[in-house]
Amino acid sequence: MKINKKLLAVIMTLVIGSAALTGCGQKTEQPSVTPTESPAVDEVTPTETPVVDENAGGVTGEEVTGETDPTPAQETYFVAVDGIEMPAGMAMDSTMFADTYGIDTSLLNSYYVQMPMMNVHATEVAVFELKDAKDADKVMAGIEKRQKALVDQWKSYLPEQLELVENYKTAQKDNMILFVISPEADQIVQKFESAQ
Repeated sequence: MKINKKLLAVIMTLVIGSAALTGCGQKTEQPSVTPTESPAVDEVTPTETPVVDENAGGVTGEEVTGETDPTPAQETYFVAVDGIEMPAGMAMDSTMFADTYGIDTSLLNSYYVQMPMMNVHATEVAVFELKDAKDADKVMAGIEKRQKALVDQWKSYLPEQLELVENYKTAQKDNMILFVISPEADQIVQKFESAQ
């Protein structure tokens, strides 16, 4: 029996084609996915404009778009860091401020804390405008609390950042207090002290 090569090629093509189509043709039932409610997550957004916290009598670092003028603390911050390259940062919100510094905001007219956006930099600059300069010790106690927490945070992470935290600077001019953790801390303090 002689088999025609063309006929054999056609039969093989049909067998392979039907096998391929059969494999692709059947649909299996997919389990249905029901979306569940995800937990609420606080979104952290970079900001440069603080908002008045009417309950505390001070100013927080939360974002406001065009509603208020810069506070004296914020203006002092921008004068002190003008021309100095700083890592990407964001203003500390009022909740984090209460947790990290523990300063009673009723002692302050305003404050502004700029912290890094990423946890590879320890750079932090804070300016506090006191209602009464006699409360400076209470603000300094809050600064010491924050600095000690940062030492604990950085001591097993990045040694060069720990060195910055350990070499922090503070300065006081009238009713303004400055707290600086930065490679350019001396320059920032100098600008703060020479600001009007």
